Amino acid sequence: MNDDYSSKWGYRLKWLYTLLVVTTLMLPVFFVMYISFNENGFGARDYDFTFEWYGLIFSDLLMMEAITSTLNLSAITVIFVVPMGLITAKLYKITQYPLAVISLMLSPLFVPSDILGAALLVFFKNLNGAFTLFGEWVGVSWFDTWFDLGYFSAIVGLIIYTLPYVFVVILITMGRYRKEQTEAARSCGATAWQAFWHVEFPQIKTGVFSSCAFTLILCFNEYTRTSLLKGGFDTFTTVLVSQMLNEGMSEQSYAMSSLVSYIAIAIIGSVIIFTLVRSERLERIARAKAEPLMAS
Repeated sequence: MNDDYSSKWGYRLKWLYTLLVVTTLMLPVFFVMYISFNENGFGARDYDFTFEWYGLIFSDLLMMEAITSTLNLSAITVIFVVPMGLITAKLYKITQYPLAVISLMLSPLFVPSDILGAALLVFFKNLNGAFTLFGEWVGVSWFDTWFDLGYFSAIVGLIIYTLPYVFVVILITMGRYRKEQTEAARSCGATAWQAFWHVEFPQIKTGVFSSCAFTLILCFNEYTRTSLLKGGFDTFTTVLVSQMLNEGMSEQSYAMSSLVSYIAIAIIGSVIIFTLVRSERLERIARAKAEPLMAS
């Protein structure tokens, strides 16, 4: 919002700079979308517009299996990581040592992805070996596959990767909430759960839903940790990277990549638009309530 003390051209230049930065960051994505509509594929001299490759997406069985595995990993990660981030954000608001909490939560961000993935790989390998030896010692084979590389190890890696982001998103949303509202609800006879569900959650649900969408996108984009910890199944990013390093991406892969980008942009755009519309509506309500007071 502009005011009487700021330059009109300065305001426009800031918007221009922001749009240029976003466009520069999105250029690779736009290029993939551009190629996905070319009947002749990547590197062809002629460009013939077509929707054919989007119609053949579901015929690529390897890609569909990878998408299914990625969706399963993303859904399970969301189920676990969002409540964990919410509980930790609530702890941050009430603890006497907030710096310790935020330092612990953000510490995974400072570890390079390949180092963290390799460390988790060694950890699970040794843990699985220890349980296998224990099973041999007691004469049972039940413990042999507990910590094999697979869905469990990949989900642990994704939780460690996404938890700091979920924590930050929810914590930002909780910044406007005042704990006195919970105290008022409790004084009226509400339980801790009722006070959270009926008073606090409606005010922070935008951050919770945003963290869900953000986690899904992060899980789709993650490659390094997942490729080291996934075991014998493929994910969306590992299939794309293997294609690029070997025979090259197929036309269906470009179409699938573009489709995933469309969905991600739609989700993030919807969250942003909903947040802006809701904020504007709440601001209008607040102004309407303040007008009688200002008039008096």
